[in-house]
Amino acid sequence: MKLGIRLVSCMAAIVTVALLAPAVADSVRAANLPAVSLNVSGAGPREVEETTQRSVARDYAAAWQAMAEALDQNRADLLAANFIGTADDKLSAGIAEQRKTGLHQRIVDKGHTVDVVFYSPEGSAMELHDTARLQLQVLDGNNVIHSEDATVRYVTLLTAAENSWKVRVIEAVPGF
Repeated sequence: MKLGIRLVSCMAAIVTVALLAPAVADSVRAANLPAVSLNVSGAGPREVEETTQRSVARDYAAAWQAMAEALDQNRADLLAANFIGTADDKLSAGIAEQRKTGLHQRIVDKGHTVDVVFYSPEGSAMELHDTARLQLQVLDGNNVIHSEDATVRYVTLLTAAENSWKVRVIEAVPGF
């Protein structure tokens, strides 16, 4: 159980598409995105437009997929399209630490129930409260040395960037 608690803590702190043509790679990635159920009824002070809702759900799911791939493959470069700032720094540091130990993590994503609780007046930042249902695994090579199902609550800050939303901060809420 201690390893499981450590794993959840590690996931909170740091919280494969092969040689395919870019268009095919995008459709394969989109088909494998985790489920995100977005609730905007408590958002404020600005209303979240329907097109923004779709892009936030899509980009947040893509970020989780990228994080899962990066942790499983120990490749921090897979984070660049979806993470910036503190989230990118912590995840990259966690991946570097994994590489040192020879272990890696696999996230089997079972979906996210996400409440938007803040949407900045100028539309550049959004705070999400995510209840994620996950199976967390620690692997040594191809051997699973620990696995557990977990429901983890995350507080996430998204930042509008280019034509997408990027995760700037993602932190697990302890004791949930």
